[in-house]
Amino acid sequence: MKLDILDYIDDFSLVELTNGYRLEDFECTIEEYKIFLTNRALSHQELNISRTYLLISKSNSDVVAYMSLISDSIKLKQDEKISYFDDSAYFPSYPSMKIAKLAVDKNYSTNYKNIGTLMIELSKGIAAEVNESIACRFITVDADVEHHTWVTNFYEKCGFVPNEGYKPKSTISMRLNIFPDSVEVEEEREEIS
Repeated sequence: MKLDILDYIDDFSLVELTNGYRLEDFECTIEEYKIFLTNRALSHQELNISRTYLLISKSNSDVVAYMSLISDSIKLKQDEKISYFDDSAYFPSYPSMKIAKLAVDKNYSTNYKNIGTLMIELSKGIAAEVNESIACRFITVDADVEHHTWVTNFYEKCGFVPNEGYKPKSTISMRLNIFPDSVEVEEEREEIS
């Protein structure tokens, strides 16, 4: 039976990618994601194209999972805008942080469950930090259905919804509203009253 990583959170640490980690030991089911981590992630970071974070095992410094984050913006259809904003916040696009890559080491995914969920939760924390200096309303992802047909179900369980205005290809564009909007807050207040 798999252990729930959320019960062992103190055994792991999220760190920004730097030289010195054993990236070549990272094994995932998508070779392209390993190649990115071992050959491109650090140079992309140095060029300010993406920022990569590693989930590290404190006991042996293994890379358990990684995610690369980039800035993004998304377009919303009119009905989507209405669901999030009143008429004072209608713009052509909205600020977002994109999970450009997210991968879990296959050895750790054999022993632990919820590693991907933990990475999503950690990305929300990073987005909250970003929001202290620059606006970021959504987390976006292009769910890689070419390699894993089930991946949209994973993101939906984490609260993501498909972006209506984007046509599916080998990926499906999805978003997560990371801050409750005024309509949701008002509904919550009415429920409490």
